[in-house]
Amino acid sequence: MEVPEKWRGYDCGDYFQSPVAEEGWWDEEGQYWYIEPAGKLREDAGHQFLVIGGPGVDGIHWGYRKGHRGIWAHYPIEDEFVLLAGSASELREGYSSGRIKV
Repeated sequence: MEVPEKWRGYDCGDYFQSPVAEEGWWDEEGQYWYIEPAGKLREDAGHQFLVIGGPGVDGIHWGYRKGHRGIWAHYPIEDEFVLLAGSASELREGYSSGRIKV
């Protein structure tokens, strides 16, 4: 899948080249989207942050930052960003295995 024009300011090609762009990452047991399919992505323009999902706790979101590589977590209480993974696939694997924590 091509990166849509509106998201080309973000280094998000890995997301659009992976299966999560089409199917997302849905947790059937928890009834929760950890990673949204491409059609549901949104931008937090104030933070220059392309939100692709989150862990479902404390308002934390995962996504891409303009001018930065990798997947970041945004912690809204502290208004802080933390690098989590090099790609959306790495985030999915790391979070589901417990290697990546928020």
